[in-house]
Amino acid sequence: MKVKKRWLVILSLTICLGVILYSSKYSLDVTEYTLSSAKLPDAFDGYRIVQLSDLHAMEFGKENARLIRAVQTLSPDLIALTGDFIECAEDIPITEHLVSALADIAPVYFCSGNHDWASGAATDLRQAIEGAGGVYLGECCETITLDGQSIVIAGVEDPNSYADLIHPDEFLDAVVREHPDAFTILLGHRNDWVQQYPELPADVILSGHGHGGIIRLPWIGGLLGTDHKFFPEYDAGLYPSNHYVMVVSRGLGSFDRLPRFLNRPEILCLTLRCA
Repeated sequence: MKVKKRWLVILSLTICLGVILYSSKYSLDVTEYTLSSAKLPDAFDGYRIVQLSDLHAMEFGKENARLIRAVQTLSPDLIALTGDFIECAEDIPITEHLVSALADIAPVYFCSGNHDWASGAATDLRQAIEGAGGVYLGECCETITLDGQSIVIAGVEDPNSYADLIHPDEFLDAVVREHPDAFTILLGHRNDWVQQYPELPADVILSGHGHGGIIRLPWIGGLLGTDHKFFPEYDAGLYPSNHYVMVVSRGLGSFDRLPRFLNRPEILCLTLRCA
């Protein structure tokens, strides 16, 4: 009898572990934040931004049908893709189809991640994104206008890209000179902005890279960072600096060979409000 109970306990624990691992890989969480700013034009009050990050060639349903439906349900005004969408050139069609479908919902803006460049196919990825109707933001910015009022969205290439890459502070200084006093959103894949560039003249920075700490502990947060250090400081959520708020997505895909655990893939939705 004791042997049967022992095996029942083992079987129950195995099933629970399997459910957790499956949910941590294939479920989709939606996390909603609201950010208020006195700089935000009245026309953008209630403006909704859906952020997807770190897909790593994952698919949620056939051709990402579940992911696309979930984004559509959120009724975004803008969709931001913050890097690490491919691992190799063969993954490009997954992102291309996703961008094409998302572009039918709202304007899509993309910035590159370190894995996109490590794939050796970043140039082809850019062509695919632009061909699918997305906007690839690589050290450039665009103006978004509603009812005669405007905000600026900018994006930087990942540091893995070009050796002579312009520094983000120099790039943002140039953006501010071109668009003084504009509410500015920056797409930048890495999640170290508060540490590296705390004085950037932006209002919101959307980033990923941290994967939510890969393994998350209840009431504690991320256990292991993508730099293989324990209890990473910027794993997920909102991190204000003196000048901006850094938004870190937990992302969608897995990190290298480490499976996500108690860390369901995340769709992040940010609503902007006038202060």
